[in-house]
Amino acid sequence: MRTGKLIEAAAQQEKNGSFAVFNQANITYFTNFSGATALLIPEAGEATLYVSGTNYQQAKAEVKGFNVELIKRGESVLQKIAGQTKAKLYVDTLPIETWRALAVAVGGKEKLEPVFEIFRTLRAVKDQEEISLIREACRMADAGMKAASEMIRPGVTQKEIAAEAEYAMRKAGSDGVAFETIVSTGECCAYPHGTNFEKTISEGDFVTVDLGAKNMFYCSDITRTFIAGKATEKQTQIYEAVQRAHQRAFDKIAAGVAAQKVDYAGWRVIDKAGYGSYFVHNLGHGVGIEVHEAPVLSPESKDILQAGMVVTDEPGIYLPGYGGVRIEDTVLVTETGAEKLTKSSYSP
Repeated sequence: MRTGKLIEAAAQQEKNGSFAVFNQANITYFTNFSGATALLIPEAGEATLYVSGTNYQQAKAEVKGFNVELIKRGESVLQKIAGQTKAKLYVDTLPIETWRALAVAVGGKEKLEPVFEIFRTLRAVKDQEEISLIREACRMADAGMKAASEMIRPGVTQKEIAAEAEYAMRKAGSDGVAFETIVSTGECCAYPHGTNFEKTISEGDFVTVDLGAKNMFYCSDITRTFIAGKATEKQTQIYEAVQRAHQRAFDKIAAGVAAQKVDYAGWRVIDKAGYGSYFVHNLGHGVGIEVHEAPVLSPESKDILQAGMVVTDEPGIYLPGYGGVRIEDTVLVTETGAEKLTKSSYSP
């Protein structure tokens, strides 16, 4: 079980005691259940999942290998955890006021220690089950991108494209979207996360579509940029620069490579094309239960890529008042290189 991996990883850092897990993504990682309040993982023995009355019967039916305990009305989950903890309590993440309340419950702040980095590192490397779920989520995302590409023409609205893409992902088996679907057109393609403006595609527009599907809690992430009509020379130049950067970064991805170097490989191509200052975000991020998780592919990153990590490769150029291009794939890191899990074509 993944709880065993946590105890083993903590022991390597000489952290012996119980773990209180409050972050919802972390709880789901261990239990394959969404809707619990907290999880207590002891150094030895059965872990306890604390659930309110709303989700208690569902948890009892769906959660295997954990003691499921009801939080009754008026009961404090912090007091319940404190009552089960005698040694040091390691905590993933909590708001400061809740941290203070937990410190009181366990008898002093010296009995608590934040250890979010252990959870971050543990979740960064996916096991085979996780990779299979992400691979399937990527297939669903490709179905959404295909539907979006078929809708792109002058007169169609951004919302119509998003609706068709999300419907296609649902038909392909998705449990929902991994994040709010982004469709941008024209000069709004210069905004990496799109716009809420009501926009209709015009002839010659860039159209950027960024979407992801969810499959059994696991996410995918893909972006493609299209052109509604015939590309101009400038549009072609920008698109090809991003495509080269995307490929150069992908070629750099492999186990043992510093994430920072992958980011630089993509940025350098764009910089040499004259658009370095218009690449305004990191090259990529990890994908898993959350669509943004470890590792981080950025200039400041200290992460080293490992086989089993799933990351994005998403360089972009964003020209204010003109538009922009981003190309993104979800990529599996392997011992010898990388595998693109999203398969949609790149032609604009």
